[in-house]
Amino acid sequence: MSQNKKPLIVVSGATGVQGGSVVNSLLATGHYKIRGLTRKPDSEKAKALESKGVEIFKCDLSNKDDVKNALKGADIAWIVTNFWDPSIVGQDSKEEERQGKMIADIVKEEGINWLIYSSLPDTTAESGGKYTEIYHFAGKNRVEQYIRKLGIPNVTFIYLGFYYQNFGNFIPMVQKENGEIELMVPYLEENDKLPLIDAENDTGPIVAKIIEEGPDKWNGKKVPVAAEYITLKYLTESLIKATGKTYKLKTLREDDEIAKEFPYFSNEDFKQTFKWFKEFGYYGKDSEVNDISIAKKLHPNIQTYEQYVIKNYEKA
Repeated sequence: MSQNKKPLIVVSGATGVQGGSVVNSLLATGHYKIRGLTRKPDSEKAKALESKGVEIFKCDLSNKDDVKNALKGADIAWIVTNFWDPSIVGQDSKEEERQGKMIADIVKEEGINWLIYSSLPDTTAESGGKYTEIYHFAGKNRVEQYIRKLGIPNVTFIYLGFYYQNFGNFIPMVQKENGEIELMVPYLEENDKLPLIDAENDTGPIVAKIIEEGPDKWNGKKVPVAAEYITLKYLTESLIKATGKTYKLKTLREDDEIAKEFPYFSNEDFKQTFKWFKEFGYYGKDSEVNDISIAKKLHPNIQTYEQYVIKNYEKA
């Protein structure tokens, strides 16, 4: 590759949480040509990226021809698949795994030098077969295992923690008549811990730093993208401290309670996910992924949960 030619990086889900963060951080360096993949090139987010110089490419990750066109000529591919896509979560929970493997095959065929893939733990194997339906974790890991055997010159895997953004969106915060705000969480109690991350703002800087440091350093590695491990007790205390409002954890234990509070998600995958968190921890037993200090080394300004809450939650 000639010195004056900028490497081309393809980023999937360019208007999503992880992909959007990666695109913005890579843009800020000025060192790369960026091709952002989205199914909706006409969306406001896509147009905003285009105006900053991103090549926006219409691509459905389940469509082989789309993916082939999108990856043509790339030096590096950064790939995340979206389990919560309506075509997967409500339809065919194994589709994400099929997609991931197909994309990996095309990366290999196209001779792309470096694939960086957003993975998660193998919950099926690590739970000894106890939790077999956490497809949005295990499916990604089966893709990772497949990628490792393909012979792509360089491969790196990032493991996103639980998003700060999940609280108040995916995890309801319900305002009670007495002014208290209840945080509804299946199975987890106040001393249970999760590795948390500001996915929108802190995924990109970590990925950009990995790319800057190069494949020789990161080939074959797993990199956790998480700022800190915090208990749910600390989480509610941080919310109280930052906002002056009263937050309380409400642990949901019964199926009917979970179905009522999580009408979209009260399937086995969802319930087993939280049982897995409770019993094995978010990242499971893998020591490489559990050492989240690496994320802070790559991105010293990574936001703590407290900093995030002060910035994003209204005061009483």
